[in-house]
Amino acid sequence: MINYALIKSILSEAWAIDEQSIEMMMPMIDGLFNPNMAFEPGKPNLPEARVSSSNSSGSSRNVNVITISGSLTKDDQFCGPAGMATIGNWILEADASENVDSIVLRIDSPGGTVAGTEELGNIIKNTKKPIVAFIEDLGCSAAYWLACNADEIIANNTTAIVGSIGVLVSFADVQPMWEAKGVKFHKVAAPQSEEKTSMFDKLKAGDYAQYKNEVLKPLAEKFIGVVTANRPGLDEKKYCTGRTFFAKDVVGDLIDSIGSLDQAIQTAANLSVKSPSGSPEGKIEQTKFFIMKYPKLAKAAGVESFEAIDDTIDLTAEMAEAVETALTAAETAATDLAARTAELATSEQAVADANLTIQQLTARVTELEAGPGAKSAIAVTEGDAVADEPITDFRGAFAEANKFKTK
Repeated sequence: MINYALIKSILSEAWAIDEQSIEMMMPMIDGLFNPNMAFEPGKPNLPEARVSSSNSSGSSRNVNVITISGSLTKDDQFCGPAGMATIGNWILEADASENVDSIVLRIDSPGGTVAGTEELGNIIKNTKKPIVAFIEDLGCSAAYWLACNADEIIANNTTAIVGSIGVLVSFADVQPMWEAKGVKFHKVAAPQSEEKTSMFDKLKAGDYAQYKNEVLKPLAEKFIGVVTANRPGLDEKKYCTGRTFFAKDVVGDLIDSIGSLDQAIQTAANLSVKSPSGSPEGKIEQTKFFIMKYPKLAKAAGVESFEAIDDTIDLTAEMAEAVETALTAAETAATDLAARTAELATSEQAVADANLTIQQLTARVTELEAGPGAKSAIAVTEGDAVADEPITDFRGAFAEANKFKTK
């Protein structure tokens, strides 16, 4: 059984996919003309329910895990995974279900057709419930387009490959093969439809400029616009060129963290908060929330961060007690610091006063030394040498001087 949708996608549609995956499809294309090659039917990976506990409240959370794998197409593949339209329906059902609190997208895909990607991305973007993208080894091109619409992106290991943000087209010109078998092709367009096939004719002739500028460029701009809108501050020139990257090199840019599937499920559980709607049926409403950083307050409360809805946060009694203890300790430390500062200020003033006194005394000594009679008197006799030591008794010096005057 041949899958028409898959063949049509491979042969004629634009893809947002990693280039190596295109090369891997060549045997499949060859199989279209090989009667000995058959495709085995496959079964899609249906959503599975997981249960996890929220760190903040300890209550159980129901997390729906939906797999997105393989080369993606809009419609279901007979020989492969579910199409993006079906995946979108699964997400909508989970988002509407009272028994689901949050969603994890388990992604292992090189990308796929542009057709269907934007629609599925919008469904992911607009879910009311928290949704986490878990990239399991590979999340490139269209697969990353989908992932960037989630609330958080987690890769399973440091060497998981992400990125390949770009668009390409790859087609097979089978006409020469059929012409070699004697098939003659005729193409007739209406007089008003001269440009009906002109672009494709140029492609077949090796002239790609028009197709690149009028088809691929707008699609790539759309892709890049979605990524940069969902990942604010992303360096477009660095990451939006079609390159792929290891997860370890793009934490904080293309992804948020590296962790296991269980951690992704726990993250999704932590991002879900239930609140009764008050309706008679007791319907449970889900509200998407965000994480408030407040690192200092969170540290005082003994948690990594706070879950907040409508800009409000809730503290348990244990958290409040921890914050109260931390604030008391901070107040005590502040009081001790103030007292010590005052003590140091007093000591510094005493030193300043002492220095001023020394300066004043030094100036007075200098002043006295420069005044009349400041030098020591030296007594001498006629014919004698000057005494070695100065006579410090001024009265004696004056008496000796008077003796010389009477002679």
